[in-house]
Amino acid sequence: MTRRFFSSIILFFCFFVFSLNAYIVHNDSYEFSFDIPEGYVYDSNSNQKNSFSFNHPNIPVTFLIKIYDGKEYKSSEYTLKNSIKNIQNNPETDNFKWNESNCSIAELNFKIEQDYSGWAVCSPLKKENSYIVMLCYCPSSEAEICNQFIISTLNSLCTDTNYYCYPGIILAYAFPKEGNKKVSLTLYGKKLNFVLDKSDEEASQYLVDLEFSVLSLYLQHNLWKEAWQRYYRIIFRDSWGRLKNCMEVMLNTFIPYAEKINPEKPDLALAQMILTWVQSMPYKEKEPGVIDSDFTSLPKVICGEPNDCDSRALLVSLFLRTVGLESFILISPEYSHALAAVEIDAPGQKYIPEGTDREFLMGETTEGVTWGMIAADQADRSKWFPAYLP
Repeated sequence: MTRRFFSSIILFFCFFVFSLNAYIVHNDSYEFSFDIPEGYVYDSNSNQKNSFSFNHPNIPVTFLIKIYDGKEYKSSEYTLKNSIKNIQNNPETDNFKWNESNCSIAELNFKIEQDYSGWAVCSPLKKENSYIVMLCYCPSSEAEICNQFIISTLNSLCTDTNYYCYPGIILAYAFPKEGNKKVSLTLYGKKLNFVLDKSDEEASQYLVDLEFSVLSLYLQHNLWKEAWQRYYRIIFRDSWGRLKNCMEVMLNTFIPYAEKINPEKPDLALAQMILTWVQSMPYKEKEPGVIDSDFTSLPKVICGEPNDCDSRALLVSLFLRTVGLESFILISPEYSHALAAVEIDAPGQKYIPEGTDREFLMGETTEGVTWGMIAADQADRSKWFPAYLP
């Protein structure tokens, strides 16, 4: 996914108003980024130093960002309380760990002409003595509709690129670590043992359902495609950190096998082993009349939960990207299907991203076929669009 880097926070936000729908936004000075839902508009009147405001034209949500930089800011708790004390008397905060940083969170309930509610979070930034505070709120009368949108907005924050593909700040607060859960798989005749956290299955499925509720707001919107792409991008980010140990164990087994199977093209052999593995998984049948994401979270997939094509395609791409192979998933609303795609030089059906000459093998995850083989009635490339991953 294209990213833009900016040398100053002022330039960053001036450009942001024009490119919000197209880019994951990154600030180079303070080394933070966020991947908020599509359509937010920067309020050009919010020109206070290091303080910025955004509104959404379709959803009654306000999103505020404030950077605090100075030795007087002693902690996330102190900074958050100092930030919101003018709108909320004696604010109560909870402190928690997120990616080895001490962070703070507060529920917002205040009145400015009307009642508002929402959430605020604070995290240290990599620059010494600097913190980011993010507030997201809506009229209290709209809270039931907007709360998940608010959580999704705040949860997209990243303050350290080393943790870009890890669970977000709100998920870390809502689902603290509970200790290791041992998981075993038998693949290619070998028993593999790895660990997840005991909270991973519940937390990851919560994120899937959360982001599907946000995605649902865009299904009739002109940014529907971008919303779909963000949906899978956010799930990928959450899943990678949760499955890190699993990927290490499995790839340490798969890679030597792949090198023996095909010494000339071990990457292709590895990709086929991963594809064959997900094709053998139990399939999740859609329940008639039920409207949900139809997406099984990847920790649940690893633990044997039945799953559908997009869960499998994302899992394949996650493993391939871990070993340095460029991969993404392909989505087709017309075909109600998802495929994996990988950049490997091999014969077969390929997808060429618009504006490039790069060829990606297409991978069917629900039938026992090799890379590059897809159904003839799903071969129209114009019916597919890519969901690029971080």
